[in-house]
Parts: sequence; C-alpha cells; structure tokens
Amino acid sequence: MAITLDRLTETQNLLKSKYGGTKEDYFAPLFISDKFEKRIETVIDNCAFGNNDYGIDGYYIDKEAKNLYLYQFKWSDNYELFKDTYKRLIKDGVERIFGDPYTDTLINKVVPKLKLELQEYKDLINKVYICFVFNGEPEKAEGSRVLESLREELESKKHFIDSYFNSDEITLTIQYISNETKKVNQTSRTKKTFQYDISFKAQSVKVASGNETLHLGFLSLYDLYRMFVDMKQRLFEKNIRAGLEADLAPNQAIKKSLKEIVINKKVNPEYFTFHHNGVTLFAEKLEAENGTSKIVEPRVLNGAQTITTLSRFIEEIQKQPNFSEYEKTLKQIEVIGKIITNCTQEFVTQVTISNNKQNPVESWNLRANDLIQLEFDDKFRNDGIFYERQENSFANLRDSDLEELGIEHHKEIKIKKLAQTFLAIQGEIDKISEIGKVFETDTLYEKAFNPQFLKSDTRKIIIAYKVQFRLNAIINEIESRGENKYFFVRYARNLVWALTVQGLLNDNYVDDLLENYGHTLSVEADFNSIVKDIGSKKIRIILSELIKQKKYDDYMTNGKFSFLKTRIAFVDSMTIANKRYGWDMLKITHNGQ
Repeated sequence: MAITLDRLTETQNLLKSKYGGTKEDYFAPLFISDKFEKRIETVIDNCAFGNNDYGIDGYYIDKEAKNLYLYQFKWSDNYELFKDTYKRLIKDGVERIFGDPYTDTLINKVVPKLKLELQEYKDLINKVYICFVFNGEPEKAEGSRVLESLREELESKKHFIDSYFNSDEITLTIQYISNETKKVNQTSRTKKTFQYDISFKAQSVKVASGNETLHLGFLSLYDLYRMFVDMKQRLFEKNIRAGLEADLAPNQAIKKSLKEIVINKKVNPEYFTFHHNGVTLFAEKLEAENGTSKIVEPRVLNGAQTITTLSRFIEEIQKQPNFSEYEKTLKQIEVIGKIITNCTQEFVTQVTISNNKQNPVESWNLRANDLIQLEFDDKFRNDGIFYERQENSFANLRDSDLEELGIEHHKEIKIKKLAQTFLAIQGEIDKISEIGKVFETDTLYEKAFNPQFLKSDTRKIIIAYKVQFRLNAIINEIESRGENKYFFVRYARNLVWALTVQGLLNDNYVDDLLENYGHTLSVEADFNSIVKDIGSKKIRIILSELIKQKKYDDYMTNGKFSFLKTRIAFVDSMTIANKRYGWDMLKITHNGQ
C-alpha cells in the first residue's frame, strides 16, 4: 500500500509532540514500517529528523535476510532531487558510516545509532542496500546520465564497506523504489571493488594543505592494460574523452614505438619512458605492500589514448606464435605515473582539465563531464538522440549499444555545434565564430548552456540545430536573386542562421514545423525548401534594408562587412523583421520570451 498524504498528516499529528519534524519526515518511518511489517514505534528511532544526516534518512537491519538497508526519501516524483543526496553520500556519508572520520558534534543522532547497531551485527551482514524512495518512476531515475555518473562515484566508495566488514564478499546494491507502485529498479549490484596489485613505487610524495596527495613514480604500462581489460570504459569515466581513432597521428606514433620495442627489438623498453608524457590517475586509496602497491578504484585522468592504443596493439599480436616473448617485453615498459588520492570530485575535475590543456584537445572537450552536459545528455537521450559530449564517443558505439541506450537516431548532436546553435537562438552571432573562447570563459559558457534550455521543447533545439547544415543552400538561394546585389550575404553567415531560426519560430504553422521536422536530425528535402524560402522571401529583404541604414554607409562603401557579424546587426535586423513581418525575438523556453 502506497504512503499517502493523509497517512503522513495523520502520523505527524500523532507523533509530532515527541519527534517534531515536518510532515515529509514521517515518510521514512511509515515506509520502513510497512515494508518490514513492524510497528512504527519500533523503527522510528532509525529515522532522521532534521538535518546533517549525511544522506541517510533511515535504516533497517534485516537479521533474517542478513541485509543492511540505508534509505533516502523524497516526497516528490522528481528523481533529480536525489543529486544532492548522492553528493552527500559520496563526499562524507559512506565514510561517516563505514570509516573512521573525525568527530562531528552536529551529526544527526540516527548516524551514531546506526554505527552502534552495526558494531553489534557486523558479522551477520552479507549485503548492503542503498535505496532511493520517491513518488516517481524508477525507470526514469535509472535512465538519468547524471544519476548514473553519481552512482558510479558512490560505488567507488565500496572499499570503505569492504574494509569495515573485513571482506570483499559484501554486495552493494543501489535501488530506486516507487512509493506509488512499489516497483523496484535495481540499477546496480556491485560485489567487486576494483583494486589491483601494481609494480608502482612512489619516488616522491607531495601533500597539499587540503590533504590532497600526489604520488609520483613509474607505472607499468602492462598494469594499466590489465586495469583496462578488467574495468573497460569505466577506467576512463573521469577522462574528457574516450579512446580516439587508431589512425590519428599521436596514436600511430605510440603504436610505432611499441612495434619497434616489442616486435622489431630495435629500441630498448626503457626508452619509451623518456618519450612519453606520462599518465595521471585518481585512486580512492593507494597502499604500499612488500615492494608493490595496491591501488583501489583507479580512474585515468590523462592517458586514455596510450592505454587504448596499447590494447589494440596487443589484440593484433596476441595470436602470433611469439606472443609470450612479446608479453615479457611489454611488461618491462614503464611510463611516468602520477597517482592522486585524498581529494574531492571537484579537485579531480580541475586536475583533469589542467592535465588535458594541450593540443589537440579543444576547449569544448574539457567541458565533457560538466554537470550541465550530463543533464543535456539526459534530455536528448529521453528523446532517443545521442549527445556526443565526449569526443568520438558516438563512433565507438555499435548498433547494439545504441539500442541498449534507447537511441533511435543514427546521427548525433555534437557539443560544439550545440553551443553554436544556442548562441544563434539567442542572437549572439559574434560569439559563434569564437566558440573556443565561449567554452574557456565561464560567463559565456553559462550563457550559452543556459539551464533554462533543459526545460525547452527538444524539437525547437533540433530544427535550430539543423539550420546550420543548410546555410550554404540559403545563402546561394538569396544570391541567386542577384549575385551583384546580394554578394555581401556570404559575409553574414551566422546572421542568416540566427534570422532563419527566428523565421521558423515565428512561422504561423510553427507547431506543424516542429512536429514534422523536430524529431530527427536528418535534413529533409521539405525542410530544405522551407528554410530556403524564408531566406529568399524574408531574410533577403531584411538584409537589403539593413545595409541601407545610415550607420552602415561607410562600411558598405569601403567593402568592410564585419558589421554583419555583430550582435547589433542582429538586433537591427530583428527590428526590421518585426516591422515588416511581425517577428518577435522568440526563445526556446516554455514561455518563448
């Protein structure tokens, strides 16, 4: 039976004199009471009232099933509210429960009570469940790229659980549960903590004032390969991009070096170290043991291309009769290794950006894992469209991968072109050609990826996005009406883009346009005709009037057409469009203003 608002009200009225709290605070004890068929009085002390709960609203130890349940409750159908809960659990919560952190005098009393009970039943528990309970649909929570990223971060804290129970056999399961339907979506079950014995010995250790620790030494390239074989793309989840094509120059150079060392024996293995920039990793923990090191939950921040190139190289040679000899040589190759521990996710992000600020990494690649990009990933995936925020990630997917992700279209939206589309929609045409600067400057970046666009009609984004692929056709159509008369239009490419978007949004039949052309990234023949028609019949007239304005006389006389690339030219054009055609400056948010 679902918990109802009436039951919350009734329970609060009955118990608030003793426990206080808001009406929503009673969601936890009611749910736990119902699930485990216990009187509410016997479980209410296992529930948090107030703040500073480290992401835990309640818990229950099922002694018969040998399970520990940790709960977070939201009286809402919005799964995005779990983002902050995840962050609290990742930052401090898991360590607060299963580790040995410094004392917190303001801690909610439910956490120390949980720790006391855990001590008593420590040897009993086999499984740990972290359950997110709300009134929405678990499938949507499970499908969120943002929550998926946070879940993977939370899973990387499992080593605290292993250490507490002195066992790596404890299973960690994360669930989304609907209060309305009681449906449970088990998003992951993690038994394995990714940890490896590696031949790494720190030559130097540097500890920052915030206790962030950098271990500097030499890493075995083969150890990195072993991690990749086991973890696959999970090893690169903190990186800005997946492995790129094998035929790119840097990757070809790495492969050539490996061939010269391993197969041709022309170069000794130690020389690879001199020619390689090194690899940077983040790890939850790094412990030295008997001349080797144990690394827990490693993530590559810089070095994905080296590792994927090595993997491809090994795949090519492992069926050769001399592979065992080749493998011995591979195990001798080392690279400079930086392993970072004891730091926050924000610190890891900054290190990733700093370690990847060299050619040919573009500024938009550095933003691949920003929260706003993950949220746009979710938005487009809900409409069956792949958002390529990580460079080359679409090319690395098979048809079966697209099907599993729920992607229905075999074309992708690219992060750079999406940013330019958002700028065109806003009339910021002077920024379109300076897109690198937009991604490098926080204020410009935040304006381009306005969070309000997350709430917009995806169909409007798609038709605006598609216009850029027909700009040549639109410009040619205008010039065909008089090449000498309209030659200047070729200098107004981004202005034409922005005006075409406004022409579509202001069309009397905009709903039909959205329905017919806003569901796919393919540029249909009819859509091509429509935008060419807007160009020849309306934008041509608008631009003709624009260049006749007195303030642009000198520019036109001297053949200087840079004014056509400015924001003010767009504003003046929209003033003309409003007078002639009744166009308003429309946006793509719900109210359109």
